[in-house]
Amino acid sequence: MSTSATGVRFPLDPSGSRSTGRLAKDVVADALVTANPSAAERVHRIKDWRKGYIEPFTELVSVGVHDAGHWDGVARAALDSLQSRMVGAHDVNGETVETPMKDYLAVVAATSTPGTETITGTAEPEQTLTLPYRGENLSGAALRDHLDRWVSRGVIEPSCADALRRVQDNPDWLSLPGRAMLVLGLGSEMGPARQLLRWGADVMGVDLPSSPAWDRFRSATDQFAGRLHIPTDADGRPGINLLTELPELAAWARAAAPAPLTVGSYFYADGGTHVQLSSAADALVVDLLSDSTADALAYLATPMDTFVVPADVRQASDAAYAARKPTDIKKIVGTLTGGKMFQRNYAPGSGPAVHDALVPQQGPNYTLAKRVQRWRATTAFAEGRTVSVNVAPATDTYSVTKNKILANTYKGADAFGIEIFEPTTSSVMLAALMVHDLNVGRPSVDVQWQHESSGAASGGLWRQPYLPRTALPVAALLGTVKR
Repeated sequence: MSTSATGVRFPLDPSGSRSTGRLAKDVVADALVTANPSAAERVHRIKDWRKGYIEPFTELVSVGVHDAGHWDGVARAALDSLQSRMVGAHDVNGETVETPMKDYLAVVAATSTPGTETITGTAEPEQTLTLPYRGENLSGAALRDHLDRWVSRGVIEPSCADALRRVQDNPDWLSLPGRAMLVLGLGSEMGPARQLLRWGADVMGVDLPSSPAWDRFRSATDQFAGRLHIPTDADGRPGINLLTELPELAAWARAAAPAPLTVGSYFYADGGTHVQLSSAADALVVDLLSDSTADALAYLATPMDTFVVPADVRQASDAAYAARKPTDIKKIVGTLTGGKMFQRNYAPGSGPAVHDALVPQQGPNYTLAKRVQRWRATTAFAEGRTVSVNVAPATDTYSVTKNKILANTYKGADAFGIEIFEPTTSSVMLAALMVHDLNVGRPSVDVQWQHESSGAASGGLWRQPYLPRTALPVAALLGTVKR
């Protein structure tokens, strides 16, 4: 995690250390107490947080399946707890002072406003939705047919296919007329910046000064039709640090925004730094929404998390589980292991269900960092904001392939009907889903989990028969053989 003398920090615990686990347990317990006090008490009794975090993070979702108040209450309590505990360190008359992140940008002023370099593309804007897929470029009828095949296999939800078809029918949406996109994490493999620039949009790109993204984007102007605005220091060097230069970033966003902003969070970091980044980005989002510099938010949800799924998803998974033949090796292994392997994906029942794809390999820091974004999406939506939040498919990005266990799991996932996407496919598809959400506006929902599940592309995780963490170890083994 960051050790800078200034910037976003974890709070000190009673022992004098800055514990990521202690913070997460406190935040989860504070959120759960709003809906299930006994579950909140259990959180503090967990001794091995890395092994024990899955159940309480799942409960944070399950308490809101049928209760909109609990769904919204958990999100609000979690964000208040996190941003009241996380701190921003800053200098006051030569001394380092720590201010809670919920107040940080109201207390700490920018020392200066970064300059702006604008990179203008020279290409003509792409005016049709084209999806790169395994060496092909799918558009028109070919793309529609492929969306049908994905739906029939459970790779994407019907609502996802409907949204993409609607973008096909409205190509004037692609350039995001009348708005600009603030991309936190310009170099992200899953982020929308590259494709939005091809479509002709205005993008404000944020990444570290050391990021290789600056050279990549500067050298690709012949592929872009839009404009990329990037922050620069006093010497004209690009980049800004979200953790240590948050007030300066907020000042730059206000000064340089060419139109009302959609703030999109696409950053990634290992360990606790990811939580720090999510805390910083959340403080920035609240600040920019407060004076309408931003009027919309965009997030990507990892499929390896816990969601509520509609009844038809549960029914499809149950049908696949029931259709297994007596000779099915997975059924046999499940019986021989006393049900420890290849457990059914959903608890028996009807109606909406909780899909739990959390796996220990992801870790509690990653899960907390991604939940922060979902919680803010929930509260912003409840306040009447336009929010794009889409469940992304499992994608073969660098952050996955550097983890050998996850890389092997992805290699063997096809044995369970799960499709692993290439980054180029995911990024274009998700950019198009965001374009849909921003142009269509707010959907009508009864409970806000319906907003999350609409347009989901789980890659097949939701509709296959098995609880992911009871099947994916076998996928990892199969992936090891494939290497």
